[in-house]
Amino acid sequence: MKKLLGVGAILVAVMFWGVSFISIAALVSGGYIDSVTLGFFRYVFAVVFVLIVAFASKMDFRITKRDFVTFFLAGFMGIFMYSVFENSSMLYISSETASILVSLTPMAAVLGNRLVYKERIGGRSILLILVSIAGVAMVVFHDGFALGGLANAWIGYLFMVLSIVFWTVYTLITKKAGMKYNSLKITTIQSIIALFTFLPTLIFRPFPDFLSFGPTQWFHLVFLGVICSGVCYYLYVFSVDALGVTLPNVFINFVPLFTVLTNILVFGETIDALTIIGGLVIILSMTLLTIQSIRTAETKPGN
Repeated sequence: MKKLLGVGAILVAVMFWGVSFISIAALVSGGYIDSVTLGFFRYVFAVVFVLIVAFASKMDFRITKRDFVTFFLAGFMGIFMYSVFENSSMLYISSETASILVSLTPMAAVLGNRLVYKERIGGRSILLILVSIAGVAMVVFHDGFALGGLANAWIGYLFMVLSIVFWTVYTLITKKAGMKYNSLKITTIQSIIALFTFLPTLIFRPFPDFLSFGPTQWFHLVFLGVICSGVCYYLYVFSVDALGVTLPNVFINFVPLFTVLTNILVFGETIDALTIIGGLVIILSMTLLTIQSIRTAETKPGN
């Protein structure tokens, strides 16, 4: 039953995260709010939400001093650094491209295991990684020229790659914390830490003109804070606890589908065929890579 709930949790999180790229792009590229400042105010709403839930459930906030370091690293890397680079990428690339690149997360996990744990990468996994790179080339080729040349977009690609790296580190750290604490406590404490991590950056960033915000901009901000940060981070942590680290990444591969579908159905956008083909190549290859990683883990001695 817990695994079934874990699958449901990650599906809901993936759906909202897919839509979140559109909200981020609307606020950042629209000039309504700075990319880093958006991260701070996003977690103002997230912290308010998780604190209400935590107090309502009479949650015990106590953690050990050693575990505080783990929570701090998770909040700093998986929330602060991830949000800064993801938000900033939308200044240079489209929301569709940013969400498609998120599908490279399994590749980052495989390479990370190779670097940290010296795990062997099989020939099939290498082939899938090369296929995904071909898909990336298709997306980058079209998106770069659509935005006025690759020189104007490479920073956005770099930012998204860095955000994927920090997300991978976050996932590994959060799995460790999940062995001792429940999903609500992890989400609440990480969100509070992230909020205070963002705070010093406001000194160097322009403060948003909230008087210029209309109902649409406020909707995007509250949606990003309460739903995509507060609710979805809780759902993700719960899914990692229920399913393990690897399986939720299978579902994260499908984040771009919700981004693209929302842009088409709600905003009436047309997506270039090369972008669609490249995106499908990345999603399929990374899904197969994740499944391959799961099978490899299951066949290891002791599993």
